[in-house]
Amino acid sequence: MAQKHNKLGWIIFIVGILFFTLPLIFPGNLGATIGTHTGVVTAVEYNSNIIWGANIVYFKTVRESSQEDRYCVNNENVKNQLIEAQKNKKEVTIYFRNNFIMWKWDCNGGETIIYKVE
Repeated sequence: MAQKHNKLGWIIFIVGILFFTLPLIFPGNLGATIGTHTGVVTAVEYNSNIIWGANIVYFKTVRESSQEDRYCVNNENVKNQLIEAQKNKKEVTIYFRNNFIMWKWDCNGGETIIYKVE
């Protein structure tokens, strides 16, 4: 009986270790996303670390809001449209999406990828 409890304890321990370490080891995000967001661009910056870089876009639904969402953009034309919208303080609608698995190098520091601006 004690041996059975010992095996169960080890199984629970290993599952617990995997549960807490796998998100630290896995280089990406799970879960597909697609949608739109209308608001203002507050900043566009290049976020670089030693390995991966990305263009990060900071976006607010209302300029006076303190909540700011982070997206990334990989298309140069879309990035330039966002920079112009930010300079002109123009309200725009962004379209974003990512696949079920979004690797770290797809969007370093952003939540999802902007692919179109209107």
